[in-house]
Parts: sequence; C-alpha cells; structure tokens
Amino acid sequence: MIGRLSALVLAAVLAACGGNATVPENHFYRLEVAPPEAPGKRLLTGVLEVDRLLATGELTQRSIVYRQADNPHQLQAYHYRFWNEPPGVLLQAELVGYLRAAGVADKVMTPEMRARPDYAITGRVEKLERIVGGSNAGVIEMSLVLRRVDDGKVLVAKSYVRDFQPKDDGLTALVKGFSAAVRDIFKAFVGDIAAQI
Repeated sequence: MIGRLSALVLAAVLAACGGNATVPENHFYRLEVAPPEAPGKRLLTGVLEVDRLLATGELTQRSIVYRQADNPHQLQAYHYRFWNEPPGVLLQAELVGYLRAAGVADKVMTPEMRARPDYAITGRVEKLERIVGGSNAGVIEMSLVLRRVDDGKVLVAKSYVRDFQPKDDGLTALVKGFSAAVRDIFKAFVGDIAAQI
C-alpha cells in the first residue's frame, strides 16, 4: 500500500513539473543553390572530383551559427535550428550540382564514386554565420582550390567572401540569402577556372 501511494505521489509530482511544458520542435534547413542560367563552355577534360569541404569548431556541426554585431569574437549556435547536413557536406553537394549544370567538366563526381580524377577541388568553410543586431546580416567565407591531379599543379586557389542582407529577420530569409551568396561564389569560382585554362 505504501509503495503504491509513493508511486502515485511521484506520478503527480512529475505531472505537475512538466504537465504543461511544450518541447520546442527542431527545424531543419537546406541550401538550394540555383543552377547557372545555361551551361557554359567545357573547361576541363576528364573527371573533376569535388571533396567534402573542411570546417572546424561549430561549423562541423549542423546547428546554425550566429554572433552578436557588437561581439564578433563569440560564436553561438541556435537551439532547435539546424542545417539538414553539416555545412561542409551541404556545400560539397551544392558545388557538385552547380558544376554539373555549368558543364565545367566531362564528369563531376565525389570521392565516394571511386573514379580516377583528372582534377580535384578541395576547400574549407571559414564562416557561415548570421550577424545579430545592427543590420542583421549574413556572411559566408570559403576557400576553394582546383588542382590538376597528374602533376599536382594548383590552377585556382582563392578565398571568397560574401555579405548579404536578408529580406527579413526570419531564418528562412537568412537561408535564402546564404543560397544566393553561395551561388555568387560558385559563379565567381567558375570564372576563375575559365581564366586559368
């Protein structure tokens, strides 16, 4: 009897503590980089391999990162707001799709396909963050390197930075801003490849 009474009291206490609490839902976002308007000139003969972009710290995780405008040295991560994949994976997939649509090489693949590449792209995500306060902007910075595999010659090695102002303060507008900024970086990267070939 005492055991049953204790169980009922414990159940009542637990219900009172969390009875009306609502657990926030997780929200997941993906980049959707629009392809180029039309395929361009084929720039590379053979297989172009695009590796996963490297990242460190919070950018290895899926949480969307932000910082206060008046405190640029401290990064924070949103709770319950995530990329659907870590940024290095997201950007790799979008770069592959963009380069295929642009017709840059005969074939554009990832290392998982185990093809023998003639050219390889590596890179690193330096920034992918929202700036809260002030203009509520977004900033993305990435480094991209294209090298020829047979002799290791580096054809392009450049860092690309884009700042943008979302249409509103919502995270959906922020993600759309990132998608447009990434597209602009990819377009510039293809232009840099064309200038070196």
